[in-house]
Amino acid sequence: MSFHSVNEIDKFSFEDCCLMAFVQEENGFGLELEALIVRPNNSQNTNYTESYAGPTKAHFADGKVLRVVKEGYRYLDANDQPIEEIPDSELSEEEADLFLKTCKEYYLYALELQKKEGDTFFYDFLIEVPREDVYDTEAPDTYRVEVSFTRADFTWQHYMNRVQR
Repeated sequence: MSFHSVNEIDKFSFEDCCLMAFVQEENGFGLELEALIVRPNNSQNTNYTESYAGPTKAHFADGKVLRVVKEGYRYLDANDQPIEEIPDSELSEEEADLFLKTCKEYYLYALELQKKEGDTFFYDFLIEVPREDVYDTEAPDTYRVEVSFTRADFTWQHYMNRVQR
């Protein structure tokens, strides 16, 4: 059995989602995902509870990457006084292409709708690069990938298990 969800991004949770690949395709782009949570109100959820989908392929028809931004940060002391501030920085087209080609096992922790114009959706994909040392307490690098597309198809073959909270 195969499950196919169309334009139901808001009926998924990306809090545990791992991005395994970003694939440039002829008529858009695709993502290979693991640990995608299917919410109970998704049309394809036969469990009626939050459940992990098996390995998932997402295709974004007419998808375009508009820009990739490395998010900045602020460090504050105990009195909320700034210690260090790094502003957001937009990646060049070459840097963005390299980032998207090498984003295996990064966390895709949110897809945020920015606007909809006609049939076109504009989303921000929020990605966190995991630290090599799991005990490293420094803030990880995060990126905002701004995209547009006309249709989002998510396909998976089976469910894994229910989400335990």
